[in-house]
Amino acid sequence: MKAEKKALADSIVASVEAKLSDATEQSKKVKKAIEKSADKLAKKLVKLLKKEEKKKKSGEKTAKVKAAKTPKKVATKKAKAPAKPVDA
Repeated sequence: MKAEKKALADSIVASVEAKLSDATEQSKKVKKAIEKSADKLAKKLVKLLKKEEKKKKSGEKTAKVKAAKTPKKVATKKAKAPAKPVDA
């Protein structure tokens, strides 16, 4: 997870710095702020990806379990004929 997060953060930093370098020269504070924000974003993205992957796996498991179960037969009852009045 850490390696994936680090790679993603580095990619984000490179992309943002490339866009900003066209406009102005960056100070150390700006670079540090970009890196900090990229780390936070990468952490959130990795967390979401893991959550989605886990959800996908659990969905596959439930599908397999449902497919393995055989449907139960439902007994159908015949409707009773209405009772006839008894003449006494």
